[in-house]
Parts: sequence; C-alpha cells; structure tokens
Amino acid sequence: MTTRILALRTTDSAPVDATIDELPALLADPTTLVWVDMLDCGESDRRILEGIFKFHPMVVEDMLADAPTPKLERFDGYLYIVFHALLTGWEKSHELPIGDLDVMLGRNFLLTSHSKLIASVENAWTQVRKKPELMRKGTAYVAYLIADVLSERYLPLMEKLDHEIDALETSIMKDPGPHLLQQIMDLKHKLQRLRRVGLHQREVLNRLSRGDREMEIIPEDVRPFFRDAYDNFVRVVDLNDSFRDIVSSSMEVYLSMQGHKLNEIMKVLTLISTIMLPLTFIAGVYGMNFENMPELHMRWGYYGAWTAMLVTAVGFFTYFKRKKWL
Repeated sequence: MTTRILALRTTDSAPVDATIDELPALLADPTTLVWVDMLDCGESDRRILEGIFKFHPMVVEDMLADAPTPKLERFDGYLYIVFHALLTGWEKSHELPIGDLDVMLGRNFLLTSHSKLIASVENAWTQVRKKPELMRKGTAYVAYLIADVLSERYLPLMEKLDHEIDALETSIMKDPGPHLLQQIMDLKHKLQRLRRVGLHQREVLNRLSRGDREMEIIPEDVRPFFRDAYDNFVRVVDLNDSFRDIVSSSMEVYLSMQGHKLNEIMKVLTLISTIMLPLTFIAGVYGMNFENMPELHMRWGYYGAWTAMLVTAVGFFTYFKRKKWL
C-alpha cells in the first residue's frame, strides 16, 4: 500500500507533502485543504479510514471491496463516490480493463483510493502541484479535475469500438467465417459491460452537477464543471446504445449469411444427387442377374449403357445451367 498526502494551508504558496501523523491536525483545521491518495488500500489502512477520518464501517467495507457499478452515497460531512475508470494500457487490451476509484469528498478533504494506477488521478495530482490555484478552488474542484479526465478517456474507447464495428461489418460481407462469431460476442460483452458502467456513472455525475440539497458539500460555482463531465458520459451512453444496435444487426446479418451459405451448399449437393439418381437407376437395372435380359448379350450393350448415362447427366447439367441453379 502506498499513501501520499498533499496539504494546502492558507499560509502556503503551494501544496506540500504531509505524513499520516500530521493528518489529524490538518483535518481539524477547516481552512486547510487535504488530499489523501491511497494505492492498493487494504485492511491495514482501517486505522486511517475509521480512526482518523471517522468513516462509517460499512463505507470502509465498500472501499476495500470491488463495487459492481458506480454509485454516490451521502453521509454526515462527506460524500462517498465510486467511479469506474479505464486503466492504463486499455488501448492494447482485448478486454475492457476498468478499475474502481473510491472518492471521499468532504468540505476540506479529498480521499481517493484505487487498486491500480489511474491516469485521471495522476493527471490531477500533477496539475495541482504545478498550479496551486487549482487546489485553492477547493477539494470539490479537485474531484472535478479527476472526473473530467476520467470521463474524457472513454471517448477514445468509443472511437476504437466504432472502428472495430466497421471492420467487423466489412468482414461479415466479405468472408463470414466461424471466427467472426467470437468477435461479435466479444463486442457484445464489451458493450454490455460499458452500458452498465455508463448508465450508473452518468447518473452519479448528473447528481453531482445538480443543485440538490444533499450536494451542499459541492459549492454552487463548482457544480457546472461536473456538467461537462456529465455531458461526456451522455455521449458515451448514446454511442454505446447505437453500437449495441449495430452489433445486434451484424449478428443477424452474420446468421443470415451463414444460412445462405448453408443453403448454397445444400443446393449443390441436391443437384448432384438429382444428376446421379437416373445414373444409379440405369446401373441398377443392368446390374440385375436375370438370364432373359437381351441387352446383356448385345455387342454394344456396355457402350450403350455408358452413352445413356452420359447423355442423361449432360442433359440434367445443361438444364440446371439454363435455370441458373448451378
């Protein structure tokens, strides 16, 4: 577990690093802004969460576990927010690597907890170090900086999915092989998971941007900024719904193409059987071992049977060609 702490006092010109032992005094001063970032939080951190911050035990349990969906809960003196963020390296992954980002937002403190590195947190940490005036706007504004980058990182993902769907549609029309079925199912799985995240995350950002009474921890002048992050997720959810419809249509086209391909195979086999049927009949008739079969004793009987079979086969083949069945 790695814990880093930034503190900005009224007398400081820039945020300074602090230690866990300094936390109680920093939190007790309402004019001091504190940001605590915890990487890979575990049971050993309960002392900080319950002892220093006085978080509810159920909240701590939720923080230590993985949340299935984003959520927002209000407690006395702080908000508990769970975001789902794209992890670093998602561009090269065939899966959809999403990690929990737990955020505790109070009037003078911000606590972030995550099990893996999250780009939006690192970006905000770098920004407030370089530009102290960003942190002076309050912990709610720092939370916005995190949410803004977090939401924007989903837009390149939607563009990547758009390209994958276009390539899939082209492949279905050119070569609808069995391998495409796995690609379609993988895309459906990604989009379904993304929909669960998007719907809940959009609602969380919407509540943060509204002027509800339960959101009094977020100043009025900061709420419009969350609207920008909310708009990003409105776009993500809308695109996701469109993609799901396209992938469903692609599945139907794929099954239709497979059915058409099977019908073509069955048609060819049926026509071959149709051509062979009279030939089998002729061979069967002259394969009988009756003594009173004049054709068996004819000098040219064998060649005549072959001629009849060839003429019959060529006749059927020509007929099928004219009908464009072959």
